[in-house]
Amino acid sequence: MSNLQYIKGNILTLKGYPHILIHSCNCNGSWGGGIAYQMSMRYPHSERDYIQICEENGSNLLGKCALIPSYSEDNLIIACLFTSSLGGSGHGSKESILKYTKEALEDMYNQINVPDIATKYGAIEKLTKYKLEMPMINSGIFGVPWELTEQELLSFDGKMNFTVYQL
Repeated sequence: MSNLQYIKGNILTLKGYPHILIHSCNCNGSWGGGIAYQMSMRYPHSERDYIQICEENGSNLLGKCALIPSYSEDNLIIACLFTSSLGGSGHGSKESILKYTKEALEDMYNQINVPDIATKYGAIEKLTKYKLEMPMINSGIFGVPWELTEQELLSFDGKMNFTVYQL
């Protein structure tokens, strides 16, 4: 049995259960394309937090994860995986993006397993109870073939299960 489940549909559809929306992003403070742009329209307060984190830390965020409240949905936390310094055509190589994806997922795992961290995000349950959901990260603007990111996700079998949304 795999730790990946695939679903056809829109990841931004409102859900009635606690979940963490995982996406890969840059350290430059720009949610300007792909799923990040759609999130900027829906979760402007979350984007504000993301921009502040980027302004304070820049490229030191590479390989890290920032958990951010959605502010509009009680059962949603956004996980920003910092996989590239810059967005758009200035993104890193596929090798560096994959390396930072794995490191950021490990960072996310460590954060969601800290006892009592849920209160920091206004979470309704322990973060370990939240369903981990993502689009096919890295395969859009960053141009990494999905199969390579999929291999990184599979390496977390036994630690984390992911639901991957496909349009």
